[in-house]
Amino acid sequence: MKKIVFFAFLLLGIHYSQSQLVDEYEINVGYSIFQGDYGVRSDFTSTMGNSGFLVGGKAYFNLLDYYRGGCYPCQHVKFPLSFTIGYSLLNFDHADINTSSPEALKVKAFRGKIFQSSLSFGFEYHIGDLKKYAFDVDNFLQNFDPYVGLSAGAAVYAVSLKSDLGDFKLNPNVLPQAFQGHVYDKPNIVPVITMEAGLRYNLSPNMNLTINGKWLYYLSDRVDGLSPDPSLVDNVHDDWQFAPSIGIVIMPGGGGFFAQR
Repeated sequence: MKKIVFFAFLLLGIHYSQSQLVDEYEINVGYSIFQGDYGVRSDFTSTMGNSGFLVGGKAYFNLLDYYRGGCYPCQHVKFPLSFTIGYSLLNFDHADINTSSPEALKVKAFRGKIFQSSLSFGFEYHIGDLKKYAFDVDNFLQNFDPYVGLSAGAAVYAVSLKSDLGDFKLNPNVLPQAFQGHVYDKPNIVPVITMEAGLRYNLSPNMNLTINGKWLYYLSDRVDGLSPDPSLVDNVHDDWQFAPSIGIVIMPGGGGFFAQR
């Protein structure tokens, strides 16, 4: 909890110390799907139950001279400082387990919860020309702005795990064999890479609607609290999370990057 509080104060401190550089603010919320050791690897449908929500936000920093002529990055690139806060329920039911063997029952009895928060900095590439993009009530297509983004940072997470068969800390035998002695349920910080694709729609000179999909790739296999015994399971993938979201962008200065230059 102390790490999470520190993370929040760090975000606020950066915001207030650099507020003169910020042109836009975004807040979004979405449904998230977590892919870790709960589910069948490469079978997306087996993890649909490992779901929750993800709230995100951005502060866009004005790091380029957007008034300079002949500057390609000034026409297409923006730099957001992003944060996410999420909560996921994890169900250890595998889609391909149709037997009632003792090992299968152990798998089906195991479940968990994850709370995570991340902070990252990166860039967005906007397909259209940002200098020419402005609210146009008479041109419907002019108000659309597709983009892709990439950022890197750190995530704080806390995980809670349990088995319906009993306390796995007192009796590890209630766990599937691959996870006996391989449970990691202490809060931790891990690097995270976030990829994003989205579409903005200009509602007014001061507000955009945004629809996007975020893919958070954690550089750790322990975010879900599990990392199976490598001698029993060939587990070479880190954990990741996908979240389609909807949100709004506020431009207090009357258009932010999207004001007519």
